[in-house]
Amino acid sequence: MEWIPGKISWYVDGKLIHTENDWYSATEGQGEISYPAPFDQPFYMILNLAVGGSWPGNPDETTDIANSAFYVDYVKAYQKSSYDENVDKPVKDVVLREPDANGNYVINGDFAVQEDLTDGKDWSFLTALGGKGTAAIQNNEITIAAEEAGTADYSIQLVQPNLPMKKGGVYQLSFDASAESARTMKVDVSAPDRSYRRYLNDTVVELTTEKKTYSYEFTMKDSDDANGRLEFNMGGAESTAGIKISNVVLKKTKEIDITEDKKGILADGNYVYNGSFQEGQGRLGYWTVTGNQGSEVRVTNEDNIRRLMIKAPEGTTAENPVIVSQEELALTGGQTYALSFTAEGEAGKSVSLIAAGQNFEFPMTGEEKKYSDKLVLGQELPDTNLAFYIKEPGVFYIDDVRIEEDSLIKNGSFNAGFAGYEAYVDSSADASYVVDSLTEDNAADFTINNTGDAAWKIQLKQNNIELEKDQWYKLTLDAKSSLARKLMFAIQRDGTSDDDWTPYSGEKIVELENGYNTYEIQFQMKNPSDSKAVLSISMGAVGDVQITEKHRICIDNINLEKIEAPAVPEKPAGENLMVNGDFASGEDGWVKAVTAPGEAEVSFAENKAVYHIENVGTEDWNVQLKQEGITLEQGKKYRITFRAASTKARTIKLAMLSQSYTWYGGEDILLEENQEKEVAVEFTMGEETDSAATLVVSMGLIKDGEGNEVSTPASEITLSDFSLVKVE
Repeated sequence: MEWIPGKISWYVDGKLIHTENDWYSATEGQGEISYPAPFDQPFYMILNLAVGGSWPGNPDETTDIANSAFYVDYVKAYQKSSYDENVDKPVKDVVLREPDANGNYVINGDFAVQEDLTDGKDWSFLTALGGKGTAAIQNNEITIAAEEAGTADYSIQLVQPNLPMKKGGVYQLSFDASAESARTMKVDVSAPDRSYRRYLNDTVVELTTEKKTYSYEFTMKDSDDANGRLEFNMGGAESTAGIKISNVVLKKTKEIDITEDKKGILADGNYVYNGSFQEGQGRLGYWTVTGNQGSEVRVTNEDNIRRLMIKAPEGTTAENPVIVSQEELALTGGQTYALSFTAEGEAGKSVSLIAAGQNFEFPMTGEEKKYSDKLVLGQELPDTNLAFYIKEPGVFYIDDVRIEEDSLIKNGSFNAGFAGYEAYVDSSADASYVVDSLTEDNAADFTINNTGDAAWKIQLKQNNIELEKDQWYKLTLDAKSSLARKLMFAIQRDGTSDDDWTPYSGEKIVELENGYNTYEIQFQMKNPSDSKAVLSISMGAVGDVQITEKHRICIDNINLEKIEAPAVPEKPAGENLMVNGDFASGEDGWVKAVTAPGEAEVSFAENKAVYHIENVGTEDWNVQLKQEGITLEQGKKYRITFRAASTKARTIKLAMLSQSYTWYGGEDILLEENQEKEVAVEFTMGEETDSAATLVVSMGLIKDGEGNEVSTPASEITLSDFSLVKVE
């Protein structure tokens, strides 16, 4: 293998087999990194001696690998004495084919030709991830018969690639379709060569037994692409009813001018484009350099560390500076922003900066240092530009330039669309989302057809929220729903790497109404400081209630602020701290939590909570009754009492916990078959006062202190007469 800047070639026995020079690397939510990234940094050499797959002939359990030999003659690595590092990404001409005589870009859209459907030409029928089915063309239509729906919408797919997409083209997609019984499918136009981004977003199609014509319009805003792909996705659905499709037409109805969008807010909340100097020609994309005679401005690339380097020559002064600037940032008057960057320069010298007309001066120390300040803007702005000024000779380095909202939650108003957020819809759920600026004042708008079977199946998230140990916070948001339902939100640990999603704020479940209400959580960060906490707003099956009725949720004005520790009113000894402990008001004040694989029907009647448990699950928390927001004072002694009965002998768990599951007190409780037990447990609050403690009765699969399962049969459990009082 020969690797030189901008080209990698593979040889076998000295014969050139393949050369590659067309690649790209990009940062999600930002721009494309300067070519030849990512192959402009050290890589590992790996000799993979594993045997499997199609290349060595699909070996299986009958292959005698143990008695086979694999010989490596030698491994050599060398570095060429010289090579040209000044390489540019190859320019690839995009050739867009013409439509047929009727203006249709879909080949065989009338299904007049009975295609193979597996040869990769024109129409293709595909299955994946457990999807099973067949497809056949007959009588000018295609019939898809599904046997297994699979786990994803693309588990059963009908696709046609190589559709020419012209930037600025306005396209109309139409087709006829019906199903054996009412069901849904999804349609989209994707970009296989561009990480399957969508030109026509995933669109749910409501099918009936009657053939109907469906029509959708979209505008191609990306650069020309000769390989758009039409996708009909029929997997991951509740129904496997057969589907018929015919008369598929994709036409370009007109062309419009697509001007480059004005700067907005990047996905990481930064208003500065290419602030880490990774993008564009010479890694200086979006920046303008105004040098003086003898100056040198470039981006270094040493040990994969890239910084803006400015060499200002003798004669550099305030009247004759070197300027590196960026124009028309999306800053708004009347707002406060946080400005930061790293810089290095000779001690005693300084870097000047002008942002939106405001002047800053930052003294250098001789070492790389992070600099920051507040950018407080008036209502009227002279401009929204950013410029670094070097006004004296020397060598200066600048990196990681950021201007972001001076708030813990970025873009809480959604004025910058979904910038800073990640919307997630599991393949087993069905929802679409936009930022609504037509009927709402820029609000996150989720249209939900199916919540899925768990709360997390539909989420709106923001990452990298900084929380400080022992600090108190208040999280607020506005939300409404066209259908009365629950919503859950929290700030939690990022468990992507280890599945630890500790909710620092606790998980608050609220009832949504038709009009906006403001919901809040006040909490203290009792865990170690975390700069990568996650805001999670869950709109799936909250409270284990799956909803398949179409509805709409709007979310706006998300805010997180530091607050002083709230005053904790002292409760007199003997006063019941439980809300609705006798269930006189049904489930008011209580949270019933049943999570898969646990299964239970829960009812509140006759001053009792009744859990008819069919499956205890795999953890004690798979079936729970909880009450949150209880105040426990440090050093005080408390007594919990309640009544419990089970139709089978088994153990349940009682616990007092913090929002992040710190254990304050409780015990395992053994219930005899059909015998009501009066439970009484005392504990002393050994931690700091907590005004958001939770009482939890866990009725899932019980384990002992060593993790061994305790006999926990499914049964009907009745709970009543809860009391929590301070003893002294």
